[in-house]
Amino acid sequence: MAEQYFMKEPCEHCPFRRDVKPFLRPARGEALAYLTQNPYNSFPCHKTTVSDGEVTRATEKSKKCAGFLSMQINEGASCPKEFTPSDKVYYDVWDMIDAYENQEL
Repeated sequence: MAEQYFMKEPCEHCPFRRDVKPFLRPARGEALAYLTQNPYNSFPCHKTTVSDGEVTRATEKSKKCAGFLSMQINEGASCPKEFTPSDKVYYDVWDMIDAYENQEL
């Protein structure tokens, strides 16, 4: 069996989770939300990236964020075999944008 290219569940600090207090700047939350509308976009889980203190980057071992993938599916993308979309993520792009724009700083 081939290794999966995606995480199975959104982590506790996933920016796509609706049960986590928004922590990104509103413009960044909006940009990430819009990325989910294109089924060809990808977003690596932060747990599978590397950082040198200034730049965070994906590697060949990085996996697609489960929160991002779940939102892509909510936006109409096909669901990969062996993946169950999470009900913890925002319902759609507008739900996520609204949460990030109305967060208490």
